[in-house]
Amino acid sequence: MIYLDHAATTPPDAAVIRAMDEAMAAAWHNPGAAYATSEAPRRILRKARQTVAGMLNARPQEVLFTSGGTEGNNQAASLARNGHAVVGAVEHASVLNAARHFAREVTLVPPDACGRVLPGAVAAALRPDTRLICVQFANNETGVLQPVADIGALARSRRIPFLCDGVQAFGKMPIDVQALNIDLLTLSAHKFHGPRGVGALYVRQGIPLEPLLRGGGQEFGLRSGTENVAAVEGLRVAAEQATRDMDAHKARVRTLAEGFVSRLKALVPDCRLLAEGAPRLEGVMATLLPGLSSEQAVADLDLLGIQVSAGAACAARTNHISHVYRAMGLSDADARCVIRVSLGRENTAAEMNTAAERIAEVYERRRETSKF
Repeated sequence: MIYLDHAATTPPDAAVIRAMDEAMAAAWHNPGAAYATSEAPRRILRKARQTVAGMLNARPQEVLFTSGGTEGNNQAASLARNGHAVVGAVEHASVLNAARHFAREVTLVPPDACGRVLPGAVAAALRPDTRLICVQFANNETGVLQPVADIGALARSRRIPFLCDGVQAFGKMPIDVQALNIDLLTLSAHKFHGPRGVGALYVRQGIPLEPLLRGGGQEFGLRSGTENVAAVEGLRVAAEQATRDMDAHKARVRTLAEGFVSRLKALVPDCRLLAEGAPRLEGVMATLLPGLSSEQAVADLDLLGIQVSAGAACAARTNHISHVYRAMGLSDADARCVIRVSLGRENTAAEMNTAAERIAEVYERRRETSKF
């Protein structure tokens, strides 16, 4: 089986699994307890907080641990409560739906044809009652990188909190929340070879964030509940691994992606890589195969041992047309014919060549069938 859906989730690294096993065995005490043996889990939490903060150029006390990107985005979006929010139209569902829940009114900012939410369009959507701006770092369906620095500067100049969903980007590229003027940023460990069910939310000191979960006051009073120490340890190890390998991984994935696209275009001249000219994460490719239903393509490729997706994993089984592809100007017919191929550290050039050939095989089969 060739797994090419790393934008949905990644296999946990062997070092992550070992570290979690050790934490569960040796640091199982409640970190909030007063006895000496609780120092071991507290130490794990401190070290992980320092690791994430260091990767973001933040203070450790500005990092709180969550269950993942969805929880973090919901908590951050609560800043828009009963006010106006400006949100990129290509945001992840956890941002879109959370903003619609908390804000009295939401203005969706359409992207350009490449899927980029431009600062001028964000500025035009702002109002005196705007309480939050939400623009992601990298799109989960196309890999497109948003102009975060310019939007952050705009938000800072207007004194409006800026939420950046960093789930797809964290661990794959450097993120400096100070230089980018990001006030809130979310991340999720399972996107960079860590465990599922754990993530982090960066909250700039002074941002008046309210807790979603109330109870014992853990995580600086912003996220109650006994901390999942083993999962946090897994997040730390995965984050450190991603930091060490970042440059080499980016270069390797870029080479694999370029080879795959070149081979696929040679085999299927009708295919089109969405947002090809825009800045993107190297390993996320949304490919339009005209006339071939993405639902059918995913199923057929699975039978051939190739695992890809039709877009966001959280919507993969709903058969809905992607709001991202619609916002980029694709017709409904074309939006139903896009598959997402996303690479990870374990993929090889041979696998990418095989994947291109299998996709071409499925596409050609559809053309032959359509003749009858």
